[in-house]
Amino acid sequence: MTRALLSPKAENDLDAHCAYIAVDNPEAALRVRKVILATADFLAQNPEIGKRIRNSGTRHRQIRWLVVPKFRNYLIFYQAHRETILVIRVLHAAQDWTRFFGSREEPASE
Repeated sequence: MTRALLSPKAENDLDAHCAYIAVDNPEAALRVRKVILATADFLAQNPEIGKRIRNSGTRHRQIRWLVVPKFRNYLIFYQAHRETILVIRVLHAAQDWTRFFGSREEPASE
């Protein structure tokens, strides 16, 4: 089975989300972690499933995203990486993801 790779930022994101959940419910935090990692591994085998970021700048043109099906408040941002994917960020839906990936039109070149 192909496993997804996580960037240091994605690992930090996942740790922070799970730590927040664990304050009230440690078992739920473990379930969320397992599902997010399983979803990332699924994406590693099916990298075209995610959507591209609309109006992304050149730097983020190859990044795709997917809502975690079982926990729809979490978004996985990733890009193809050799025979797998690299998870760039794991963000909560309440976070303004555009501040991380700049969803705006590029200036026209002259």
